[in-house]
Amino acid sequence: MFQQSCGCQNMNSCSCQAQQMNNGYMNGCPRPQPLVAPKKVCVTNQITPVPQPVICPIECRRVNHCMYYPVFYPAYEQTFVNASMNSPYGYR
Repeated sequence: MFQQSCGCQNMNSCSCQAQQMNNGYMNGCPRPQPLVAPKKVCVTNQITPVPQPVICPIECRRVNHCMYYPVFYPAYEQTFVNASMNSPYGYR
């Protein structure tokens, strides 16, 4: 993994001289692979007011209450009575 001529015995002790990158090696040591850290998610909360329709059914009723009141219509009739002079229907 490490190039022996460079003096790299492990990752912590590399005694290479500064050289240009050559065939994937930098300073005689293999080029390190990048580490990918877990993604950090930054959350910003935002409130956007959106009208929510609420249907409120309203029924309008008209209740008709009947209130009876008296109306008098005279009904005339004619009768005929035979009466004597001593009866209550006599002349006065």
